[in-house]
Amino acid sequence: MWFDVALLFVSTLIFPVYFMIELGRKRTSKLACFAWFLISGSYLLYIFNVGRWDWVGYYFRYALIAFWLYSIVRAVRNNRDVPLWPPRSFVSWIGPALSAVFAALFVILGAYALTGHQTSEQAVDLRFPLRGGTYHVAHGGSRTIVNYHHDYLPQQYALDIVKLNAGGWRTKGIYPSELQAYAIYGDTLYSPCNGKVLEAVDGFEDVAPTLSEKLPEGVPPAGNHVAIGCLDAKVYVAHMQKGSVKVKVGDTVDVNTPIGLVGNSGNTSEPHLHIHAERNGVGVPITFNGEFLARNGLIRH
Repeated sequence: MWFDVALLFVSTLIFPVYFMIELGRKRTSKLACFAWFLISGSYLLYIFNVGRWDWVGYYFRYALIAFWLYSIVRAVRNNRDVPLWPPRSFVSWIGPALSAVFAALFVILGAYALTGHQTSEQAVDLRFPLRGGTYHVAHGGSRTIVNYHHDYLPQQYALDIVKLNAGGWRTKGIYPSELQAYAIYGDTLYSPCNGKVLEAVDGFEDVAPTLSEKLPEGVPPAGNHVAIGCLDAKVYVAHMQKGSVKVKVGDTVDVNTPIGLVGNSGNTSEPHLHIHAERNGVGVPITFNGEFLARNGLIRH
């Protein structure tokens, strides 16, 4: 929904900029200044890992770090002559106290998000199925805070991958309706492993990007997709372009075999690559050349 899009931009742009502007202002005490340092830094740690930077510009988060450092310098200059402690009143102390509480919350959430960048479970090692660009992990990891799939057992380690253009955005504009506006649309998908094709489904229309969760009648959630037996796992590559699936059930494939094109079929909000692996219906971690990917990871291939 558009409310979610607005919330995304507020959380990744408005809030951090506001916190940093407040950090740089003159305060009533050095303690109050330090409180804004804590809340701005802790929020930046949190949103740096959790934010959807493919929407607002992947490289913008580094500009926020530079702005934060600049705000620290301003805060030091503007608050040299203020007292260390605020006046002895409830109003003067409530601000720093609340800032400390929220700072602790953001540190905990940020640290928790970082634990989603690793897993102790045995992973299926694959070859990255896309080539010729800079690709971004929109959803991925071992925690729901960085991977909404994690609540669904068969897809708990699924990855949603988008492609970034030269400016670090996944598309032209915020949420265009044209499929061709998305950098990843139409990219060739290669088999992520050597194996045998277990499922090959084609013929479903690519749908216009939409934030609605309503699935067209008769269309499987994976849309046009291919499932490949890789060792003891079943690897799904989903949401492919109509008419692009190049393999059929029983085919033997290797990592250089084209299997289709990135599309927007099935239960999908916009063009992207969805990939996950299962063993006996339970999702298992996947790595690419030994690397476990989580949200905001980059793959240049």
